[in-house]
Amino acid sequence: MTKDKLLMIWVSTLPVFNILMDIGMNFLPELKTIFGLVRICFLIGLILFFLSNFKLENIFQNQLIIFFSLYLIGISILSSNTEISFIDGAIKTSIPFFMIPIGIAVSKLKSNLLIKPFIWVIIILLINYLISQFYKLGVSIYEKDSFYTGGATASAPIIIALGLLVIFHAFNQKKLPYSKIMITIIVSAALFIIVFSLKRGAILALISGVIIYLFNTGQRIQTFGRFIVVGLLMVFLLNNNIETFYKRFESRTTERNDLQNEGRFKEIFYIVEEFQSSSPIKVLFGTEPFNSDVVMVKYFGRKRRLHVDYNILIHGTGIVGLMIYFLLYYNLFRTAIRHKKKFASLKNSIYGLYLKENYALVTSVLVLSLIMGFSGGLQFISYRIMLFLTIGYYLGDLIHFKSKLMEKSTIRTE
Repeated sequence: MTKDKLLMIWVSTLPVFNILMDIGMNFLPELKTIFGLVRICFLIGLILFFLSNFKLENIFQNQLIIFFSLYLIGISILSSNTEISFIDGAIKTSIPFFMIPIGIAVSKLKSNLLIKPFIWVIIILLINYLISQFYKLGVSIYEKDSFYTGGATASAPIIIALGLLVIFHAFNQKKLPYSKIMITIIVSAALFIIVFSLKRGAILALISGVIIYLFNTGQRIQTFGRFIVVGLLMVFLLNNNIETFYKRFESRTTERNDLQNEGRFKEIFYIVEEFQSSSPIKVLFGTEPFNSDVVMVKYFGRKRRLHVDYNILIHGTGIVGLMIYFLLYYNLFRTAIRHKKKFASLKNSIYGLYLKENYALVTSVLVLSLIMGFSGGLQFISYRIMLFLTIGYYLGDLIHFKSKLMEKSTIRTE
């Protein structure tokens, strides 16, 4: 087996593998450590295999990723709980970023590699939710006996939202691997789960992602009919569960009835207060990285970790860490824009449309992840792995567009 083939197999199994690890950990908590070790070995093995066999592209981005990873590892040593700061923090935060160069490399080897894995991720999560309702498995949040999560983590709705963007993109490019009827049913059921979960971050991120995608592709009118079909199926599903939905919604709004009582909102003021009494070194480089509950206990009256990604970063890694994080995102946006502009002359051709759609997906997923940062997703490793793999893969399509175009021209000439 060639190294290219092995990398493609490794990457294509990554989304489903991570979801199965999450479900396994939740259903078999006594084996959580074993599942965690298997996952880390799988991911680190992939990264080491890639670094030792493939040439890195987009050098500045890779330098930033390596520097940020070393920075996180370095400051985690200074924590009062090195194990939590290193494993739950530095490792879970830095490993997903390496999926960007891996995604870029794989996009050169095979087209449409991520579509089937994402569809199967959604199918597995839907099966999990369905079985959980029958057997009342997992937790039922916001309203007792209303909606059980089974083995799914809190990040499952945003993973579904990410998968829906990839499916939507494949639909636009007429690259769906299964029938339109099957995909419509899957998408409708997935949207039902996102809405019924009442995860505001996932709902807002998906809506924003779709709007950004449509704005960049200019396919607003053509896509309207597709939304009507899916919307009608959504109405049918919600209509049969409308009473339960209202109970969950009321419970959710009662639990957090105003902004001032929202924990994520309070975090901002607590961090400002904490920084006012801290040394300049702590403000610059943070304190207790990814171990914020030991500091926040004096504000919340109980051990509670920070939830918002940007609060976690500025508190634990300081202004320096937060700026590096935003610089990584800025460079991803800049790379996508730069490669799109290179082929402005093709905008009215079929290749131009393909390029525009890939650019739209990259920017919509980046926006989705930035919005999700306010809800909290930094330490959800499955979500972050799939997020940056998607960004890297479709960004790679933009980077390698010229060589792919030349290959197609050569084939036609021959």
